[in-house]
Amino acid sequence: MDIVDFLLTRFHEDAAESRKLLGGSEISLSDRWYEERLLRECEAKLMLIDIIGGARRNALSRMLQDTEADTRTYADELEWTTLALAALAAPYAEHVDYQDVWRLVEKRP
Repeated sequence: MDIVDFLLTRFHEDAAESRKLLGGSEISLSDRWYEERLLRECEAKLMLIDIIGGARRNALSRMLQDTEADTRTYADELEWTTLALAALAAPYAEHVDYQDVWRLVEKRP
């Protein structure tokens, strides 16, 4: 499982759990607000996955087509997508399917 598949699965699971809780008749107003907010956050994170994926595909495509270019430029473009995906995965670090290679390491000056 790659990080994108991992994230998509987690976001869909979170959204499904929120919908399940929202469907219950015994939910308080504050719990309803929280669960509706969680659903909107899941939708926003799914949009981010699309944005990051598009940027990654674009950089890879240009890198393959531009044989004369300095590949460091494209490596920098790809790095931010990798870091963004790792940041989105960080809250799920305790999940059994989480992989240590996705863990963000603090950069020191």
